[in-house]
Amino acid sequence: MTTKFKAIVVEDEALIRRSITKKVHELNETIQVVGEAMNGREALTLIEEHLPDLVLTDIRMPMMDGLELAKQLFFGYPHIKVVIISGHHEFEYARQAIAFQVNEYLLKPIVNEELGATLSRIELQLKNDLESLAHVVNSLAGYDPEELIETIKLYIKNHFHEDLSLKDIAAQLNFSTDYLSKVFKKHTGETPIKYLTRLRINEAKRLLTTNVNMDIKTVGKLVGYPDQHYFSRVFKNNTDYYPSEYRER
Repeated sequence: MTTKFKAIVVEDEALIRRSITKKVHELNETIQVVGEAMNGREALTLIEEHLPDLVLTDIRMPMMDGLELAKQLFFGYPHIKVVIISGHHEFEYARQAIAFQVNEYLLKPIVNEELGATLSRIELQLKNDLESLAHVVNSLAGYDPEELIETIKLYIKNHFHEDLSLKDIAAQLNFSTDYLSKVFKKHTGETPIKYLTRLRINEAKRLLTTNVNMDIKTVGKLVGYPDQHYFSRVFKNNTDYYPSEYRER
């Protein structure tokens, strides 16, 4: 049976978005588009739901652009392959994403041959990842998943105030990020990063309401978000309020 890989297309222009989806299905039968989003924020919701293997994303989009999405994936879903799609005038801008280990770049307008070659390379990488994961799983035969979940939760609770990523958690516990994410999701219904974010936001709520003289930047640092603007965005995404608004309530 042929292994199928899941993909999500992120593009704010509907016609281009549908065109990319159609091309993917025509050019590579092992990669299936399971969702489309018009910006990074919508994409993260789909990613949480589907845990795709690949995300193809535009750069310029409202609400959350492609670079911010790539950053979120780098820290929260490092197993996901990312393909950045940009216009010629955006290429240098797109190169900033190299810090977030973006796998491939495609220039608009997309040429079928280039997209096909890109998908083939991504497919090969995904198959290699699967083989590596299989070795890890085989070495864990007899390991109690519930014990692993409790170990992950305990580690996150003890380190949530640090600059922590899924890659850091996996490295400390000697597991692959892919295996760790899938096992945690299966047994808890949420990803490790979702759990981490929930802990951070709950602690931020407590600090905001019990330490009214503490500035927002300090609150962010204490819960693992040294960048105040990033902390404010994450807080609003999870509560519908900016930290200052939440405190006023």
